[in-house]
Amino acid sequence: MYIFKCFLLIVIFALSSAIGITISKIYENRVKELKEFKNILNIMKTKIKFTYEPLQEVFKEIAKENSTKIEKIFGKMANQIHYAQVSEVWTNCIQEADICINQEDKDVLKKLGKLLGQTDVEGQVSEIDVTQGFLDVQIEKAEEEKKKNQKMYKTLGVVIGLVFVIILI
Repeated sequence: MYIFKCFLLIVIFALSSAIGITISKIYENRVKELKEFKNILNIMKTKIKFTYEPLQEVFKEIAKENSTKIEKIFGKMANQIHYAQVSEVWTNCIQEADICINQEDKDVLKKLGKLLGQTDVEGQVSEIDVTQGFLDVQIEKAEEEKKKNQKMYKTLGVVIGLVFVIILI
């Protein structure tokens, strides 16, 4: 009975700590994903401006490695662009993406989709520039939230685990 109780206490502590660490990772991943979106938008801008490739080819090129969730989103866009307008595909893929960015970040990115494929090269490039500026603001906010919340959730997970262990002893 004593061994079972010790095992149960260890499991409770480990789960509580793991939950705290998992929640804190969301803040870290949000910053990484926003920075990755900004880099990909830079690639898009360059390809649109200098190669005049269609957006489907640009999306395929970005998704070529298919190693991150963001690149997979662009692969999904490249596949769906045959069946719908670019703005609709962009908006749906950003909204449905299973990534750590919040709704405010998604709204900033979805605004770009309204002009993709609808305007000339300069219009698309300038809209990408505007979106990158908005992403800079979102990255700053995300880094502040990360600093404020990441350590708190890790500590909170450990403390709650210890509280349960102490209560159950």
